[in-house]
Parts: sequence; C-alpha cells; structure tokens
Amino acid sequence: MENRGQGGLNAAILVAVIAGLIILYIVFLPTSEREKIIEQKSEQTSGGENGNVLLKAFPGLLAASQSMEDEKSIPNIFLVETTNAQELETINPFIVRNGWFDKTAKKIDFSLDDPENIDNVVVTFTAKKRSGILTIKLNNAVIFENELESDLTEPVKLSKNLLQKTNSLDFSVSSVGAKFWTTNEYSFENVKVIGDITDTSKQESTNIFTLSESEFSSMDRANLQFIPYCDDVNELGALDIFVNNKKLFSSVPVCDNAYRQSIPKSALNEGENNIVFKTSKGSYSVEQIAISLDFKEHSVKTYYFEIDDSTFDRIKDGDADVEITLKFVDDRNRKRAKLDVNGHADTIDTDKTTFSKSIRSKVSSGNNFVRIEPMDDIEVVELRVELT
Repeated sequence: MENRGQGGLNAAILVAVIAGLIILYIVFLPTSEREKIIEQKSEQTSGGENGNVLLKAFPGLLAASQSMEDEKSIPNIFLVETTNAQELETINPFIVRNGWFDKTAKKIDFSLDDPENIDNVVVTFTAKKRSGILTIKLNNAVIFENELESDLTEPVKLSKNLLQKTNSLDFSVSSVGAKFWTTNEYSFENVKVIGDITDTSKQESTNIFTLSESEFSSMDRANLQFIPYCDDVNELGALDIFVNNKKLFSSVPVCDNAYRQSIPKSALNEGENNIVFKTSKGSYSVEQIAISLDFKEHSVKTYYFEIDDSTFDRIKDGDADVEITLKFVDDRNRKRAKLDVNGHADTIDTDKTTFSKSIRSKVSSGNNFVRIEPMDDIEVVELRVELT
C-alpha cells in the first residue's frame, strides 16, 4: 500500500516537472516564435466550427481603378465683360432761382446698386433760361461752378470717388448782389444721370463634377487642364479658378497656351465638387477643360495558406475537399472579379452575397496563394478557405 502511494506521488511530481519545462520553453522562446504558437492555437480554437479553416481574411473595399473614368470633362466656358451705357435717373423739368424776394434750389436723390461696377457717370441737361453762376454739388462736394452760355452744355462728370449707393445732386444759382430788381434763374429740361454699367454676372461660371467613393479612395492625385483664349491682352484681368472655394489659379494667363494645374486631394470631396472660373476684367473663352485623375495601383489582394502533407494526401485521395467562399456586402450590385489560386485563374460574376467554389484541383502541398483582382468596385466582407 505504501509503495503504491509513493508511486502515485512520483508520477505527479514527474508531470509537474514536465509541465514546468514546457512553460519555461515557451517563455524563453523568441517573441516572434511564441506569437506564432499563440496565433496558431487561437486559429484552431476560433477558426471555424470544425477547425478545418485554412485561411480566413477580411479584404474590405476593392476598387477597380482600371475600369473607372480617368478624366472628368467640363464644358467650355465664356467669361464676358459687358459694359453698357444706361440711364440711372431721369428727372422732371425744374427751375432754380436766386433773387431778393425769391430763392429756390433743387436737390435730386438717386441710388446705385453697385457703384464699383459703374463708370463714366455724368449728368446731362438743357437749360432754356440761363442767368447767373450755376453750382452743382455731388454729395456736398462741388463738381461744377460756371455760367452757361448755351442751352446745350457738355455733360457734367460725376467723380467715381464721390459716388455711393445713395447720392444727392444739388443745383443752385448765385445771388444777384445789389440788383434787387432782378433774379438769377436756370430752367432745366431733359435732366438725366447716365453711366456705363458693367454686367459682372457673365464674368463668372460655375460647373459641377462628381467623384465616386471608389474614385476618391483610390485616387492618388488630380490635375486641371485648360486652354484660355482671349483677344485684347491689354484689357484682361486675372483669371481666377476655385475648386470647392479653394483658390487653385490666379493670374493673367498666356492666351492660347495649354495649362496643367495640380489639384491637392485635400481640395476635393467624395461626391459633388464645384469648379468656378471668374475674372474681374476682360473676356475669356476657356476651352478643353478637364479634371484628370491619377490612380494608385488598383486593388489586388493576395493571401497565403499552407496545407501539410498528410492533409494534402487526404485531398488527393478524395477524402477531403477544399472550398473557397467569398461573402460580399449586400448592395444589390453585380460582383465581378478575377480569382487566382496558385496561378489557376477563374472569374467571379454574381449578384448574390456569397460565392463558393471547390478549389481542390488547384491546391498543392505546402504554401498556396489566393489572389483577388476586382473588375468592378466590390466590397468583400470575408474570404475563407476550408476543408470540407
């Protein structure tokens, strides 16, 4: 009885020693080797229901850049500076007088929507009665002071520096002095305020272009191409180009020259983008406008798995099969890709969320690879290779 108890104790001690040696072996292994052992154990315990998973991967979005447009065309645009003389204000006939017993002045108010875009503003009139020195003020500043000798006079220019959105013209005539029996008087007809108004609405053009999710994600860089045509170089202002409100170009370009301007990816958006051409002066015809997209290499994913000799013998003898399964995002789109197993290429073409196929005849003992090359933009939730 005592010998049996002693034998059991010795066996327990031996097991403990062996377990301790295994632990020490694992502890003193290089970190990379220890992680491999842990990962292999993890895959065996969580790799699948039957532990026969040879490969499990999550490819995600695969963009087929070779099938996407590499250029976004923008219609030709015309930036035109249009300036026309217009009547800004028309005033009914009136009289100004200055005498000992009668004094009458005239104040005319008029408004300008955009003083910055109005040039050569003048006031015109005819004066049937004329006596004394006529004074005209614009916003309380004297712009004319003289005696008229003819009923038809040169237009009186209104200085642009004095013009505001709300303006006033004051007409008055000098006093008669000691001649109390007389009156200085001007009688005005056909009084008009006229100016050259520049229509800026045609000096700006906005266009929209879009970038799909896959285009934006796989795009490496973009470039703007255009050719500006123009006539009178001396009358040109800067050509400004904005992409999503970020200034991309601002210069007086060389007419008829082709331009290629880089667009930072940070200036672009997935989805809708706007491009604006504008000038402050002159006219441009901007043609052959395009946004060219340079892509990174299109998405190709390669994965590796290993089949040991004993497992391969089972496959070769028909006792086991090897099946590859791809699960896709349910976006109702067609899924097309090239599937290459160890150099044996097939084509996936399905509108379902799962694709499965036996690859038994394509695998070999040792290292194997699976390569997926998208023909359309696809999103692969999971790729699995397993023994069945």
